[in-house]
Amino acid sequence: MKNESRLEKKIGKLNPFSFGTWALGGEYWGEQSHKDTVRALHRALSLGVRHFDTAPVYGKGRSEQILGQQLRKIRSDVTLGTKVFYSDPQRMVQSFHTSLKRLMTDYIDIFYIHWPLSDCDMRPGMAALEALRREGRIRAIGVSNFSEDQIRNIGEAGDVDVFQGGYNLFWPRLEQELLPYLNKNKIGFIPYGVLAQGILTETGPAHLNSVHEGFRHKMVLYDPALKETISGLLEKALEECRKNGIPLEQAVSSFTLIRLCADTVLLGARNRDQADRNFQPAVKTLPEGVVSVFEELLEKSSAFLPDCPNLFNHIS
Repeated sequence: MKNESRLEKKIGKLNPFSFGTWALGGEYWGEQSHKDTVRALHRALSLGVRHFDTAPVYGKGRSEQILGQQLRKIRSDVTLGTKVFYSDPQRMVQSFHTSLKRLMTDYIDIFYIHWPLSDCDMRPGMAALEALRREGRIRAIGVSNFSEDQIRNIGEAGDVDVFQGGYNLFWPRLEQELLPYLNKNKIGFIPYGVLAQGILTETGPAHLNSVHEGFRHKMVLYDPALKETISGLLEKALEECRKNGIPLEQAVSSFTLIRLCADTVLLGARNRDQADRNFQPAVKTLPEGVVSVFEELLEKSSAFLPDCPNLFNHIS
């Protein structure tokens, strides 16, 4: 078990599973029903979820706005995370205040720089966030999708409390490339994409066999060239989980939490049914057969993963 992270010291211990709300903004993931969104949020709350992660880019502010509306009355009982793209420090501060208004709050628990900006000194932006922290407007500062060198550099201007990055059984690179550095420096770690954008779920085979015209088809793991390999490994994982009576979603998220000693695991849900499946309590001890299949999947994934910087093959 890792030592207490900087994030825990700043905001306290998070519950095992947290709600990542990218899909609730619609846009990238297709039309989203407001009624479904509200039901998903409240089902998650009933299952003990207390941390909600969003960003201005999620539906051009729609995700932030909905969270503000739905969580306003229980603001002191939840933690909120949102983000900003790196730019001129003044513009970053303006974006921060816009997020405050949408979220109907006067402080943010975790405020992230969403993506690094290559070949740019990002220390001035970090200094601006530290100024907001001193004002009591930010409790913890995070970075998302940064490299180790970029975290080191920006850390010269302030304390990086938490890193958020893509990780799943088909995309485990962060485990070797960055996790040792995070643990050594007591920087918190919150993985996203744990269910591989729908692949590592009970309906994963249907996702892989569908024709995706929206954002999903641009993601590395939905590359048609990988479909046969991923399908075979997925079916084996599904079979083992079903044999042990554990839903794949619950097994995958629990395994990830245990293996990485993550502060929390971000999971998405677009409706009440998905929230009910994804936010069931973590399994503290997984059956040996399930662990064995998952470890085999992690080992084999390195043989077919393309040489990409992240799950989106995106360079900012």
